[in-house]
Amino acid sequence: MAEPVISTQPRTPMAAAIAGAALGAVLGGLGLWLVLYNKPAAPLPPPALLALEDMGHLVSVKVRYANVIEFTQKITQGIPWTQWELRLGGTQVLLVARGDCLVGADMRQARYDAVDPAARTAVLLLPAPTTLSARVDHAPREQGGSYFYAVQGTGIEPLIPGSANRTQAIDAALQRAQQDVERTCEAASTVATAKENAEAVLKPLFSATGWTVQVRWQS
Repeated sequence: MAEPVISTQPRTPMAAAIAGAALGAVLGGLGLWLVLYNKPAAPLPPPALLALEDMGHLVSVKVRYANVIEFTQKITQGIPWTQWELRLGGTQVLLVARGDCLVGADMRQARYDAVDPAARTAVLLLPAPTTLSARVDHAPREQGGSYFYAVQGTGIEPLIPGSANRTQAIDAALQRAQQDVERTCEAASTVATAKENAEAVLKPLFSATGWTVQVRWQS
């Protein structure tokens, strides 16, 4: 049986170079794989605010208003060369005023004040809620609108031809009711409720995306 032949000739320099290059390529590829697959994922940015901007104004409070407005349109006559006036009569009105107002924040001005991508937390800066609409309801009384409970003339008013004084008294009472509705909307308690309701809507929206958001209101 023939004996196996084992070559004892040394490798040539060319063969050694080829083997070294091949080994280097394998090690380099292994290192690249380790870098690519073990690289930590980049922190995600906070949710875009485009959805909030699309909201426009977020209405968070609707106030139902009801009040009784008492007003008297006086008829007076100035006394010459004095600062005194002589009261001759007037028109007394009693208005049962009803209405409503809407309060909300402009989401188009929302922006991030601070962001921590690693912790996935952010501070959302919002403008303070403002009155979006305030109105006295002029619908018929049967439909829940405002109405005049009494309109009464005193002094010489019933003797004056025309209804100018009564019209002025009615208009003035309605104007006072409108101002009263607006003051109700601008009250600190109303604004505070609007903020609380807005936060109750916004925070769950961000929580659903995995972010915890603190709302900060502009003064």
